[in-house]
Amino acid sequence: MNPDSNPVLKAIDFGMEVEAFLQSDIGRYLTKRAEAEVEAAVEVMKSVDPEDVKSVRGLQNTIKVAESVLYWLADAIQSGLNAQAELYDQSKEP
Repeated sequence: MNPDSNPVLKAIDFGMEVEAFLQSDIGRYLTKRAEAEVEAAVEVMKSVDPEDVKSVRGLQNTIKVAESVLYWLADAIQSGLNAQAELYDQSKEP
């Protein structure tokens, strides 16, 4: 089967690529930077004036963007795992 023509195989392949990327130096670096950015923004949020809407909104956006990147990567991996389970189930069908 050609992975390019089969969406299930394509999802499995992409999930594995994302896993490999996250285990690389670049992937680990980006993950650590995103996590550190969330942590730093949360710390600032604890002491920011709640009446300073612009600052609060900016911090919330920083957190959301960094968490979104991590979520997208995790979602790609999970989609690959789900596709593997689907392929396994298909192979068991008579």
